[in-house]
Amino acid sequence: MTGLQVQLFTSADGQAELEVALEEETVWLTQSQMCILFGRERSVVTKHIRNIFKEGELDRGSVCAKFAHTAEDGKIYQVDHFNLDVIISVGYRVKSPRGVQFRQWATRVLKDHLVQGYTLNQRRLAERGIEFEQAVDLLRRTLTSQGLVSAEGEAVASVISDYARSWSLLQGYDEQHLAEVGLKQPDMRVLSLEEASAGIAELKQTLIAKGEATELFGQVRGDGLASALATIEQGFGDELFYPNIASRAAHLLYFVIKNHPLADGNKRCGSFLFLWYLRRNQALLAKPVEQLINDNTLVALALLVAESLPDQKALMIRLIEHFILLKDPAGGKD
Repeated sequence: MTGLQVQLFTSADGQAELEVALEEETVWLTQSQMCILFGRERSVVTKHIRNIFKEGELDRGSVCAKFAHTAEDGKIYQVDHFNLDVIISVGYRVKSPRGVQFRQWATRVLKDHLVQGYTLNQRRLAERGIEFEQAVDLLRRTLTSQGLVSAEGEAVASVISDYARSWSLLQGYDEQHLAEVGLKQPDMRVLSLEEASAGIAELKQTLIAKGEATELFGQVRGDGLASALATIEQGFGDELFYPNIASRAAHLLYFVIKNHPLADGNKRCGSFLFLWYLRRNQALLAKPVEQLINDNTLVALALLVAESLPDQKALMIRLIEHFILLKDPAGGKD
């Protein structure tokens, strides 16, 4: 096997020892390796893989890849490999104890891999002034506590890495782009408590109909929600504490998630209000909201905020602001 990172897996009984490929934030095994892992004949594994795709449980195009493999005769062949989703699915079907062992091992390896992949540029980014220890600690804690090793885990790592990479590049040649957190935007449109409450109530009914929420969802506790909405509009004299849409939206998301103003659904409601506030002020953004914040990014930001420590608030606000490009008052883009 060439050009791939490889980790060695050994089963608890010592009967299966496999060189496991790591690529694209998942692990990969060949069909032959799955036969060894699960202790089953090739025909059995072949049947299960065929049924997984035939029944539409997984899409072959997204879970199968060809990697170069060096044979004993020295020749290099392209061999089909199947990712963790397929491996777990086959493991359930053959009911092998080793399948559980492999899943637990892969979860641990992938978490380490995601964190280590981000920390490769630690020295270079540290020299640029990035809050590395905080960022890496936040990434590690989120991945560990949430058990994220699939699409959500990749999204979390991607958000942190994108932030760090962009900060480094911009700071290298144009300090003003990231330093311009004080950009003032006039005519920002307010989101009232009445509107927010009505929107959450509508969201609640939609989620209950889908079986994704209970009556506790969105129930207001105290005046936390009113306070969050009022706080982002505050100022002193002619000076606003949060002078632009990026700052206000970032603080709104942070306040709703961290202050728990609702009995249930704080992350979902916070994300909902965050997008609503951005869309309400679309005219002040450099791009349509959908191009700035996609679903994966929003999920990752919400999880990171939820797992962040109080002293990481500034980091989280900058992280969220990073994705919100503002219109330059002079007519360009921030």
